[in-house]
Amino acid sequence: MNKSGDKNRSVRNTKRRLREALLTLLQKKPVNEISVKELSELADVNRGTFYFHYSDVYDMLYQIEDEFFREFETVLNSSELGYKMDIHRSLVKIFSFLGENHNMCSIFFSENNDMKFFNKIKALVNEHLCSLWKHTDITLNEVRMDMYNAFIVNGCAGIMQRWLADGLKETPDEIAVLVSSIINGILKTGLSLHI
Repeated sequence: MNKSGDKNRSVRNTKRRLREALLTLLQKKPVNEISVKELSELADVNRGTFYFHYSDVYDMLYQIEDEFFREFETVLNSSELGYKMDIHRSLVKIFSFLGENHNMCSIFFSENNDMKFFNKIKALVNEHLCSLWKHTDITLNEVRMDMYNAFIVNGCAGIMQRWLADGLKETPDEIAVLVSSIINGILKTGLSLHI
């Protein structure tokens, strides 16, 4: 292994330890009560190393969230949610990603934390759904489309929050089956009523 590879691995390891330490502390208290000193001590990293990567705890949290949302958008963009598309397969990808990041999601989706993170996830899914309606043969006026999206997004968010809080007892595939059956039922009922 060359020196550059060793250095990159060391940086990744340091950032991983800092991230794990921050998530551990966030389970106990809000970010404004977390100091660089206690975070560094828990991660077994000196403060100089922390400041080499981040300007403060808020900057670190922002970078973690930013990376999460970039990855989540990639998952959404690779998913094909829509009435005639494979909803189930797309939901499996989404729930698999959330399951892989369950420690962070569980903390940020909890009632003890700021709901900005959770609301941003809902906004991204809503935005994605809006763009997908345009690629289906479903004709809905804008108000009706917003109502469908609100119902689907908030329902999925509630299931996702419950799934994470319950400790991922079901597999991503099992949750996807449940959610896709609900979405398909909503769409079929609504379209049969010509809403």
